[in-house]
Amino acid sequence: MKLYAFPIAPNPTKVRLYLAEKREAGAAIGVEEVMVNLQAGEQKSAEHLARNPSGKLPVLELDDGTFLTESLPILEYLE
Repeated sequence: MKLYAFPIAPNPTKVRLYLAEKREAGAAIGVEEVMVNLQAGEQKSAEHLARNPSGKLPVLELDDGTFLTESLPILEYLE
């Protein structure tokens, strides 16, 4: 799985903190973090809009190629 995020954005931070807490508790979840630079406008690129047409973060890409695009559903899925 891949988590598309930006370090200082609030909703991606929720997911990143959840993953950090799981790691600290010994239940690491295999998620690769991919940074999307909001300051450079990368969320408006065709590549990112294919993942999430609204251009928002976070986005979780599942192993089957589907995407979850809201922080709460992402957290529920990971739990």
